[in-house]
Amino acid sequence: MAEDWGLQSDFRVLDKLVRVDGRFIVDAGCGAGRLCRKLAEAGAVVLGVEPDPVQAEKNRQAEVVANVSFAQASAAQIPVEPRSVDGIVFGNSLHHVPARDYGLVFDEIHRILKPDGFLYVQEPVAAGSHQDVMELFHDETEVRLRAYRALVSLAHPAFQRMREVYYDVQRHFESFDAFADHYSHLSYNSGKYDGDRVRNSEVKGRFERHRDERKGGYTLIQPMRINCYSTPR
Repeated sequence: MAEDWGLQSDFRVLDKLVRVDGRFIVDAGCGAGRLCRKLAEAGAVVLGVEPDPVQAEKNRQAEVVANVSFAQASAAQIPVEPRSVDGIVFGNSLHHVPARDYGLVFDEIHRILKPDGFLYVQEPVAAGSHQDVMELFHDETEVRLRAYRALVSLAHPAFQRMREVYYDVQRHFESFDAFADHYSHLSYNSGKYDGDRVRNSEVKGRFERHRDERKGGYTLIQPMRINCYSTPR
């Protein structure tokens, strides 16, 4: 049965659902490595894998952080030994996997996980005020649905235990320019939209409906879903 945890932060939910201290974790589709660093702060040893060559190079050039390493790789070819990983995390990244590769990715998950390992998949839900603004220039409703269908068909039957948790996060921006700058400079979305599509008047008008009078700036609500699997069959 799905659980609804209300307003949370992404890492607080992860921390409640899985133990990371002293474990070797792969962050698949790690982006700029923010989650890698938080996992390391919580005691994990982390490998962040990122397929986008631009972001992967930025990660290689970034300041060294204890217990964090990076590799340019896809989730279908993770450079680790079989059954060597305690957990693999997809933080807002599974829906970026091409649909044709889902079978390969889940085969790879089973290759690298230890017998008591876990798979943690965090995905945005296509609802809420964040979606209301984003859909004008980058609507991921269909790819997110494909990712969930892949979980149902390939992950649900392949693990002994699963929890499904829903919660909301607040995404806060000081201004429309801050919002537009953030989404215009994500190299892994290159080719899907450009800065002009983000900065048009319709996007700005919809964004500015969400002025946060209490905090200042603008707050967008993004519903999230976690599928947390443990103990591969």
